[in-house]
Amino acid sequence: MIKWFKAWIVPGAVFQSVIVGGGYGTGREVVEYVSSAGPWGGLANTALIGVLFGLVLAVAFDYARHFEVRDYRLFIKSLLGPGWMLYEAVMIIAFVLVLAVAGSAAGQVLHDSFGIPFVAGVGLMLLIVVTFNYSGRQWIERTLTAWGLLMSLLLVVYTVLVFVHMGEEIAGAFTVVELESGWWRSGVRFFLYTAMLVPVLLYATDHIETRAQAWGAGLIGGVLGALPAVLCHLTFMAGYPQILEQALPTYWTILRLALPAAATVYVIVLFVTIAQTGVGILQGINERLDAWWLERRGRALTPRLHALIAAGAVLASLLLSNFGIVALVAQGYGTLAWFGIFLFVAPVLTIGAWRLYGI
Repeated sequence: MIKWFKAWIVPGAVFQSVIVGGGYGTGREVVEYVSSAGPWGGLANTALIGVLFGLVLAVAFDYARHFEVRDYRLFIKSLLGPGWMLYEAVMIIAFVLVLAVAGSAAGQVLHDSFGIPFVAGVGLMLLIVVTFNYSGRQWIERTLTAWGLLMSLLLVVYTVLVFVHMGEEIAGAFTVVELESGWWRSGVRFFLYTAMLVPVLLYATDHIETRAQAWGAGLIGGVLGALPAVLCHLTFMAGYPQILEQALPTYWTILRLALPAAATVYVIVLFVTIAQTGVGILQGINERLDAWWLERRGRALTPRLHALIAAGAVLASLLLSNFGIVALVAQGYGTLAWFGIFLFVAPVLTIGAWRLYGI
């Protein structure tokens, strides 16, 4: 990868890869926080989400660059001071919750599609996550970037297929021009709980050297982060409002296309995407533990320990995954949004911006 690509594209692509599995892959999160606001309210939500993502990513990337705090422990300690321990506690819960959503989705989609037992699906995801985390940062960055860009392409193909087969239904949904009051609330909640993950992904900013690169990468990341929501929301309008009740809305929409090959490809792609979410998040955890171990022992953790940590985290999330993806998304993610305000978004846009720009 050439230097500009690593600085401008890789951070946003890693961000997209991680949130696609945890926040977009099944479509459940889009339904819960975007499409629930109605056809036009959902579109307005995606625009708002993209702007907010871009702003927070840009400031966070610039802060990490300026103060050289590119692992989340150093970043949060610099930003919050003594309050970093509260963020740490909340993020432990958040990590397990996001992995639980990913595990629940992985198990459910393989069971519904191929009859594979739920536990076996989660076990396969565990194997992928452990293998990738054993391989190290460079391999993870490359695969997350490549998969994120591939996912954008596949989402475009999926959107075109839905428009070709059900374009009239989509157009019909938008004949109602009313914008529901309070449309922005669910979009802001989605942004807040997702933004909590940003510090964990700062290992992907190593190649950002200038303020222009930080802001460019942040704004590109905002577009990449919101793009899947835009495309998913548009396709979901082909089945609105019935889509609001579906546990796996994207899969339900693809089944309505009556294209068996498309459904099979989607299941495979979704499963790998979900696993990539776990890989990206756990790499952030390992980066944090490496810095801690380096301070105390003068060396980083071994690849074997990285893999064992990943395995332990995924196994812990297996217990939560039994609650089901709908309940996990609606209740768990919504609660995290409140912590997102006070422990990351507000501090980075006030304390962080003041230290960087004097505002």
